[in-house]
Amino acid sequence: MPLALFEDHHWSNFSPLTLTRATFDVKVGPKTLFEEFSYSNNIPDVLLVRKYLEGITAERHSECYINPNVIDADTLFVNGLLHPASLDLARLANISHTFAITSGNRLLVARVSKKSAEYLQRCIETGKSANLKTLGVEKSTDTQAAEGLLSDPWDLIRVLENALEMQTAAEQSSDLSNARVLGKHAVVAEGATIEDNTVLDARTGGIFIGPGAYISQSRIVGPAYIDSYTQVKQFSIIEKSYVGRNCRIAGEIEHSIISDYANKAHDGFLGHSYVGEWVNLGAMTTTSDLKMTYGKIRIHGRDTGLDKLGSFFADMSKTSIGTLVYSGRRIGVSSHLHGLVAGDVPSFTIYGKGIGARNVELELASAIDTQRKVMPRRGQHMSKAYEQMMKEIFLLTRNDRKSTSVRKAKFSV
Repeated sequence: MPLALFEDHHWSNFSPLTLTRATFDVKVGPKTLFEEFSYSNNIPDVLLVRKYLEGITAERHSECYINPNVIDADTLFVNGLLHPASLDLARLANISHTFAITSGNRLLVARVSKKSAEYLQRCIETGKSANLKTLGVEKSTDTQAAEGLLSDPWDLIRVLENALEMQTAAEQSSDLSNARVLGKHAVVAEGATIEDNTVLDARTGGIFIGPGAYISQSRIVGPAYIDSYTQVKQFSIIEKSYVGRNCRIAGEIEHSIISDYANKAHDGFLGHSYVGEWVNLGAMTTTSDLKMTYGKIRIHGRDTGLDKLGSFFADMSKTSIGTLVYSGRRIGVSSHLHGLVAGDVPSFTIYGKGIGARNVELELASAIDTQRKVMPRRGQHMSKAYEQMMKEIFLLTRNDRKSTSVRKAKFSV
């Protein structure tokens, strides 16, 4: 049974995180949902994504067919924001007729005719919602309680602790005689270096530290996952968080996701936040994650249901020294932040309002040149697909900058 993961129109809810990647490539704790499918031995054969993400998705998943011209008639379509643990794929594979499982206006799982598959793929490639009635299936089931389905970016923070617990619970403890270990949950350090007097507090959950990681004298509170080749500087505090591969980390991090190749190499607080790849948080950058009233945090007028929520930093965004970011802010791709950030920041924007300067557009050539310099510092290089993706995002987000009065001018303080 061929398996196809697809993006639905809720990719826009997760923007700007999903401007640079398909929905199933967003980290949900230590793993993406694509990785969760692969981990459960259900490796997708086909990936259906927005048209401009074809090239970069093909680089990330060379083993899959990306937006193919022809899709096998027996293909099972699964929403890329749906966790595989909520599905009985073996049972679904045995259904011979066309069907659809939906939740409101969202398609969760389906087997459809060739004509309907072509229609569905066109909708996905343009990032638009598919009319479920147009699919014309023989049987449709609408489930209002869709467990394992992500709808908004704050869901990534809401499920983080559970995701960390699942990924660390199955590990077997290592011999860590040079560190002080508290609690009885598994503590694993596979080929990692941990300095003397580091405290690994596993009383509330397991801790995993990947190969090549270097942990200077610090405190890590589980459940926590530190991926391979990441360096944690002295006297850091990491609590109930995921830190990706090859990052540089310092200061205090609580209940947050930090993606691969990101820097938070100085003091400052990061709480209940999501940090994309290649992000650099300058010295003393601090996020707010709690209102003075202790009330629920709202984003664009919507109640997140969370009383603790930080901000969402898209790939390649950067903050200068002493940047302060209010709770619930969305920081766009390749944006540069200065001072107090009280509102959302569009992609490719130099945000100077917080220091009394004018917000201006970051030149595309400058953004590409900077990224080309940064990537070799982590042993990576900019591919043609990556550069083309940046160019596409710059065009896609120009109206966002225009609508918020971001001007084309030279930034000055």
